[in-house]
Amino acid sequence: MEGRMPIIEALVAHVERKATSWHVPGHKNGTLVEGLPSFFEWDKTELRGLDDFHHPEEAIYEAKLLLRRIYGASDSHFLINGSTVGNWAMLAAVSQRGDRIYVQRNSHKSVFNAMEWLGLSPILLEPERDPVTGISGNVSRETLKESLTVFPGGTAVFLTSPTYYGETARIEELVRITKSSNIPLLIDEAHGAHFGEAFGVRSAFELGATAVVQSAHKTLPALTMGAWIHERFTEDERRRLMRALQAFQTSSPSYLLMASLDFARDYRERWTVSYMKSVRTSHEFLHQQINQRTGMAAFTFDDWSRMVLSCEPYSGSQLLEALADQGLDAEFALGAHVVCILPLRIIEPFERDAWIHQIQLTVEFLKAEGIPDKRYMEQPIMGKIKVSSLSYPLDQLDYAQAVEQTFEKAVGLVSLETIIPYPPGIPLLLRGERITAEHIKMIEYYTNTSIHLQGGEFLQQGKLRVIQEGIIE
Repeated sequence: MEGRMPIIEALVAHVERKATSWHVPGHKNGTLVEGLPSFFEWDKTELRGLDDFHHPEEAIYEAKLLLRRIYGASDSHFLINGSTVGNWAMLAAVSQRGDRIYVQRNSHKSVFNAMEWLGLSPILLEPERDPVTGISGNVSRETLKESLTVFPGGTAVFLTSPTYYGETARIEELVRITKSSNIPLLIDEAHGAHFGEAFGVRSAFELGATAVVQSAHKTLPALTMGAWIHERFTEDERRRLMRALQAFQTSSPSYLLMASLDFARDYRERWTVSYMKSVRTSHEFLHQQINQRTGMAAFTFDDWSRMVLSCEPYSGSQLLEALADQGLDAEFALGAHVVCILPLRIIEPFERDAWIHQIQLTVEFLKAEGIPDKRYMEQPIMGKIKVSSLSYPLDQLDYAQAVEQTFEKAVGLVSLETIIPYPPGIPLLLRGERITAEHIKMIEYYTNTSIHLQGGEFLQQGKLRVIQEGIIE
């Protein structure tokens, strides 16, 4: 079975037939307009020999078997709407409307969107913070235990590991807690599709999580939106999962996406421990050279392929822009840091030297610009209270009377908007959350420094939509 790519094999066989298209899509195997790129040939629909995405029995089913074998899953499922749909489906599999879910406060926006539309009640778990960098990390076992005591009766725990900076949670400790409470542990492992024995960092699924969703496209050679789920659900939960995936995903699946997932799985399966050690060595030498030769600081957390850069006294956003000006496009910036996702292959000496030169030019440019008038602001520590709930039920927010208030007057009121710095897509302020002075401080900083914020209809006017005074709780 090694070396098989069933979806790609089926597509190749179908293309070689040179059949006339009397079916969708409208580009007709790329022949409708002369000069269309060759990949249009592979953009198929669910024809004979290409299987049925929502009820696979042939090529897609074979590819699923190969995928779940790698991760040792009871079952694995291809996703063509990204980890977003995986997060939705995992929550739908284990809950019903009105259920409590223990959820990491710095989860991706897709998790909170899912909870709102599925009618779930989030219990917010504040993550720990790195004492040196101030970067948000993972939820501690103590915080999880506290949530189960203070807010009993929840039906699942939903956490993010690794974080967007590459820090992993202590999954084995958390699994012991959730198992003793007989509730599933769901992990948004979107940035960990490459985890496993060869890479040297174990997946949360290997460590006992009930289900994980992974964005294959983030670190493996898959097309954007390509993802998958690995799970060990009960029969009833799996039945609900399959219903959710059929409801939430398109009925016109992209075979280009599925073929890329098939390829990414095969690529991931071919890794060896010795090869990945060589890759890691080349990455670590790059970090060393940056620290020694550029005036910039480079470090990593658990995921050694994810490099975090900083350059005092400049903000992450300033550094991100300066790197881009030199031809280095990084993933995102927040606070004082820029996150870079390096290729999962050996970095050759010639490209390492070229990157070092570009970084040196970046630092020279920043110094020529002088010390910034506005220094960066660290994220406020919102976490004096480790466990909390929203101040207003999500399922009642649409019926609350709204009013726009200035930032100053909004403090202490309940927000009707979710404000999200993007990337990385972690909500700063949630719908139903009581607004604090720290929220306002960060919103003003982001708007003043031109960091992109999603949500907030009247942010540019210095206002937020809140529940009208007098009907709060």
